[in-house]
Amino acid sequence: MPTRDMSRWETAICKVTSDDGREEIVVRGQRLTDLIGTASFAEMMFLLLQGRLPTPAEARTLDALLVASIEHGIAPPAMISRCFASYGTSIQAAIGAGVTAFGDRMGGLGEQLAELLVGRLAPYLAAGPPDDATLADVARAIVADTLAAGHRVPGFGIPLHATDPRALAVLDVARRHGTYGVHCRLGVALEHALAQSRSGRPVPMNIDGVSAVVALDLGFDWRTTRVFLITPRTVSSAAHYLEEQSQDSTWRHPDPGTVTYTGRMPGD
Repeated sequence: MPTRDMSRWETAICKVTSDDGREEIVVRGQRLTDLIGTASFAEMMFLLLQGRLPTPAEARTLDALLVASIEHGIAPPAMISRCFASYGTSIQAAIGAGVTAFGDRMGGLGEQLAELLVGRLAPYLAAGPPDDATLADVARAIVADTLAAGHRVPGFGIPLHATDPRALAVLDVARRHGTYGVHCRLGVALEHALAQSRSGRPVPMNIDGVSAVVALDLGFDWRTTRVFLITPRTVSSAAHYLEEQSQDSTWRHPDPGTVTYTGRMPGD
């Protein structure tokens, strides 16, 4: 196989033209000027990531997921953006810093769940969507294997809520618009399996979990899952940055009384 020329670039995403009086921007085969004023932001995300415009039902479900993900109080991304505001940094630095807080322990667990579900469902999907009994078996196996390995099932459980209201609302939108598919069904089956493993105590799906199952049912690659949380949270981070500036705070820092020194002292 010949070595690819790394000095050349290829893309099927966008073509920009500016010559002989012709000014045009084509995005995934669509003129951007035709999309301006007719396509929503959610529809443009869908077009960029999947190469086609969504159906109205798909667009409405994706929009619901983005709305659900946009704000959750002074969580770590907002906290970091507010700290950056107090240090006198730019809004883009604050937003960028907030985004980098999303990881495998906070805000990024939807990606882990999506990858897990894709792998577990692959053997069954060739014969068509599995029935509820099969999904229940798959869910119990996922829970058993994950707990046996000493891990938590990603995308389930949330310290601030008994039940994550955002997940319930997004799943309701998916049901009403006909985009509630096999991955959403498996997500709900996982809730039941987790409760069974804890003697009936619920472990609800959180916003990470619902982003995974909804994104997969909309046809997105599992690797895109974090995008649907990170993208709306950039707007939230901006709002928190601006509010912090309006409060005229300076140099956010921990209370020294909450910091315990555990190192050596001189002479020890």
